[in-house]
Amino acid sequence: MKCYCISGLGADKRAFKYLSINHELIHVEWIKPNKKESISSYSKRLSKQIDTTKPFMLLGLSFGGTIACELAKFLKPEKVIHISSIINKKHLPLIFRIIGSLGIHKLIPSSLMSPPIGLAYWFFGIKKPENKKLLKEILDDTDKDFLKWAIGRLLSKEEIVIPENLIRIHGTNDKLLPIRDREGFIEIKGGGHFMVIEQADEVNEKFNLVLQ
Repeated sequence: MKCYCISGLGADKRAFKYLSINHELIHVEWIKPNKKESISSYSKRLSKQIDTTKPFMLLGLSFGGTIACELAKFLKPEKVIHISSIINKKHLPLIFRIIGSLGIHKLIPSSLMSPPIGLAYWFFGIKKPENKKLLKEILDDTDKDFLKWAIGRLLSKEEIVIPENLIRIHGTNDKLLPIRDREGFIEIKGGGHFMVIEQADEVNEKFNLVLQ
């Protein structure tokens, strides 16, 4: 079965560098959002990359998981898998929801959207030197305008429906998107937000187990 992979904010297929499952991985490429475009509209344009004539799955990492849930509404995949992801605004930490309600994110220039690299390593749970290098490369290549749009959409009032066939894999030490209610999650002990890279072996083990 084909598994369409949707990466996190500003990331690309490099985020799935160490993902190894018993299915064909196809990487969905981010497209440029239109100004003030909704997640629904954006997802419909992104869906053109997905072949629905045969059974398929959607895999979303971080913000990619939000998009995967929106895609699932009209594409009807066999499964939707989240790694280090949330559904919508109500699953964000309180500080992010306050920022959204006050509209503070709208005042930040696109050029300042990326965090200092040292803080990024901490938030993403990266310790291995080779993974720090990879994360820095991904952040350096991030489209800041896309990042600002995506953050704005996450903090908006848009509601994303939770698919019935959703599988959620999350790290217990995710500092960026900590688990508030652990019921229904498949946990990676000590896993951080970038555990798909930092704890790849454990993620692959859990992934293949739930897909048997």
